Amino acid sequence: MTLTKAPDFLAYDRDDVLGVDVLQAAFSGPAFERHAHGTYAIGLTMRGLQRFNHRGRRHTSTPGRIIAFNPGDPHDGEAADESGFAYWMLYPDAGVWERVLEDATGRADAPFFTDTLLNDPTIARIFAATMPALQARATGGGAGLRDSLSAQSRLEMLLLALAVRHGRARLPQHAHRDGDGTTVARIREILHAEFDRDIRLDDLARETGRSRFQVNRVFQAATGMPPHRYLTNIRLEQARSLLAAGESPAEVAVAVGFADQSHLSRRFKAAYGVTPGRFQAVYLP
Repeated sequence: MTLTKAPDFLAYDRDDVLGVDVLQAAFSGPAFERHAHGTYAIGLTMRGLQRFNHRGRRHTSTPGRIIAFNPGDPHDGEAADESGFAYWMLYPDAGVWERVLEDATGRADAPFFTDTLLNDPTIARIFAATMPALQARATGGGAGLRDSLSAQSRLEMLLLALAVRHGRARLPQHAHRDGDGTTVARIREILHAEFDRDIRLDDLARETGRSRFQVNRVFQAATGMPPHRYLTNIRLEQARSLLAAGESPAEVAVAVGFADQSHLSRRFKAAYGVTPGRFQAVYLP
């Protein structure tokens, strides 16, 4: 990519474990000259009007729209008006997508997107929730340090949804299998016993003998939430107990598996409506 103008903001990072690059940027004018990527380039416009030329047509993406470029698709980019635009971009290579699809469908066929602009609010919500987690992991700071289960689960959910809804992939029909109850029980056991460490989706798949896709699907069908949300709930309940016993929020965050106090505070307030400090004040004289 060749920048045609200095960006208002640009952060480019790579998550080596998950094998994806992450871009967050904002521009108030021309952005990129015509170029192509060796990977997929999947974007979400967050603010403003994002204009680009692709396959002989000029496209304009609005907030909440998904942009999908296949590997090798030439395109450029610029702001459509003086107010500028902001967006996220995810760069998964074909191998990452093949791994996800083989796990879920048994076929390692990378998707092909015939439409460049996708109007899909469901995927836009998943995308917006996934990208900050991936960026945190890639930069090695904040919540990403001990939140692999959430980041990997969200990424695979996003890639799978894109491939199925817009990239010609097909999911197998789900039927109850003998051992589903045992699988769910084993996942619960692991999450409760090891909530303070960085658990990965691959760990749960290996321990249960299921695919990563099956782990998420079977567990959510039984509990109403995917494993990463269940894990967060365990950590928060443990945090409540420790805070009520008088331990400091900073110590509690590390003890229950959050990356730091700010990560605990965000999750705690989102779940209970109050900060850890305010909650603790109710219990301590």
